[in-house]
Amino acid sequence: MGRELGPWRPREADRRHHPGMVARPSPLPESLKGRAFGIQEAHHAGLSPSRVRGRDLDRPFAGVRVAPGEDEPAPQHPVVTLARIYALKMGPAEFFSHSTAAVIYGMWLPLDLEQSTLLHVSVRKPARAPRDRGVKGHHLVDRPGLVVEHDGVRLASPLETWCQLATQLHIPDLVAAGDSLLTPDHRETAVMLDRLVGAAADGDRPMSIRLERAVRLIRRNVRSAKESELRLLLLAAGLPEPEINGTIVDEQGRFVAECDLVYRGANVVLEYEGDGHRDRARFRKDITRYDRLQDLGWRVIRVTQEDLNHPADLLARVRRALGL
Repeated sequence: MGRELGPWRPREADRRHHPGMVARPSPLPESLKGRAFGIQEAHHAGLSPSRVRGRDLDRPFAGVRVAPGEDEPAPQHPVVTLARIYALKMGPAEFFSHSTAAVIYGMWLPLDLEQSTLLHVSVRKPARAPRDRGVKGHHLVDRPGLVVEHDGVRLASPLETWCQLATQLHIPDLVAAGDSLLTPDHRETAVMLDRLVGAAADGDRPMSIRLERAVRLIRRNVRSAKESELRLLLLAAGLPEPEINGTIVDEQGRFVAECDLVYRGANVVLEYEGDGHRDRARFRKDITRYDRLQDLGWRVIRVTQEDLNHPADLLARVRRALGL
């Protein structure tokens, strides 16, 4: 394991010029301005060793410098930004894994883990795990398809990434991460689900019991982490499992709505109201949709984050609606 030295932050104080105290650094070549670069690239560009050590250059990782400026737009997610910077110095055996790979894939994670700038970088045994500031190194058992290239960087495959997350997540969050690999915008979700089931059945994997318990709860066609959380909350309370993103039609078979969670036999639907529902156009559309559902005899239970935080009243409403 690599020693955790904490995340890199730009050293704004080091960029200030103090007249009479520190000489202004010489200009950088245009090719290096406003971006990250490796030490070797700097030498090839003609920078002297002393210039590479200049106080105006940030040093997020050993052997890498970041020049001030915003000439190139950075990816929105800070983890992706850091990963692309670290990739400049990655050895041929290294690849991103665990929650770092999950963020790059866009998998659903708890907010604290999604925003963590600690990079997880792995190697296959017996290679030496990396050690660097803000990096946690791992030794992993080599498995078929372990490493892939995605968007220009090397990282663990989605399947292996999900398995690695079992060392970082408890079962509900691990289920949500698995659900995120099976959303409607992914291809061959049935194949991926079979692979997840097969991987979880491998008793030699770390946290194999947790993987096996989580994979039983993973479902296809989930559209958000909150839908996963709500579904698992209902199941944990002993309620029947609802249909996921079920389609409701009228008597003539015309489309009325697609609802997050559907109890079709009881004519009950649950809809999670996230921030996206606060948009004025979306709000008006929701009102019309709910009115049409109620006209057809459906009971609509609207769920907010507060309900998930304190679910007793929500669960009681669902039980009453289901006649339980």
